[in-house]
Amino acid sequence: MLNDHRPRRGFTLIELLVAISIIALLIALLLPAIMQAREAARRTQCRNNLKQIGLALHNYHASHKSFPIGARSQSGFGLSFWPGLLPALDQGNLYQQFDHDSIQNGLPLLPWVRNGPLLDGVIIQTMRCPSSPLDETHPMGFFRHMQPSYVGISGASNEDGFKADRVSPCCAPISPPDGILSADGVLIPNANIKSRDITDGTSNTIVIGEASNFVLDNNGDKQHVGGAFPMSWVTGTFGNGTPPHYEPTNLAFPPPCFNITTIRYSPNSSYDQPGVHNNHGPNNPLASAHEGGVMVLLADGSVRFISENINLTTLKQLAVRDDGQSIGEF
Repeated sequence: MLNDHRPRRGFTLIELLVAISIIALLIALLLPAIMQAREAARRTQCRNNLKQIGLALHNYHASHKSFPIGARSQSGFGLSFWPGLLPALDQGNLYQQFDHDSIQNGLPLLPWVRNGPLLDGVIIQTMRCPSSPLDETHPMGFFRHMQPSYVGISGASNEDGFKADRVSPCCAPISPPDGILSADGVLIPNANIKSRDITDGTSNTIVIGEASNFVLDNNGDKQHVGGAFPMSWVTGTFGNGTPPHYEPTNLAFPPPCFNITTIRYSPNSSYDQPGVHNNHGPNNPLASAHEGGVMVLLADGSVRFISENINLTTLKQLAVRDDGQSIGEF
């Protein structure tokens, strides 16, 4: 058998560089498509989360004949609307262990409040948008509590000729307060709203919106305006009454209502505006990492993507349950 002594030809340096360049070019072309596909999947999951929350709200209404109180006081900080939705979010066991009755049960950093250690490190994925760059948890005393990606809508501000009847000035620590707290929406302070109260139609009324991203201040720095920050997803308020009769307790000015917001500005708008604060301002804007807008849940259980360029009057009309006005395209 004859041996083949012909030299084997390998890659030249130039051919190797060309091959590497082609591979790098293909990766550069594919990477944006991969990132877009991943964001599309995250956006779909965010939409599904809001649908589940919508079902939970309707299950709550079916059981209690009303929607939950948006933020309640209870001889101090009471609870937000979130704990009441737990059974319908596959968290029935957590709900059974929950402290619903003690004073200050919405301030779980206090040593006697059982909700502090109970909720330490607990993450409920349905309440978190996977696109959110915000930390999943935030320290509450000795514990770390989840920061939800969604916030309840309590109504709209009454500026620039917009009619909103149930509003109060709010909130400490700004003195005097430069914010506006409304009870013209669905998830409001210290009161329940029923489906029959939504006379504008449940398909025309927002009940939950995204608060899942930072907003920028005038220096370009990121500011956290999430619904719970810097408190817990269970935190409501220690202010008494419902706008227009929302009152301070032992403060000169009314305290904040965590986990709800009053629509005053466009989605993804800037931080340096009256009523916006990282220690929960009453007018913190809706914000998301989805390009161009935010997801919202309507009172009929449907989910819509709202453009950050939506007409502000239209957005305010969507936040009010009973103004009787005709709503434009959204």
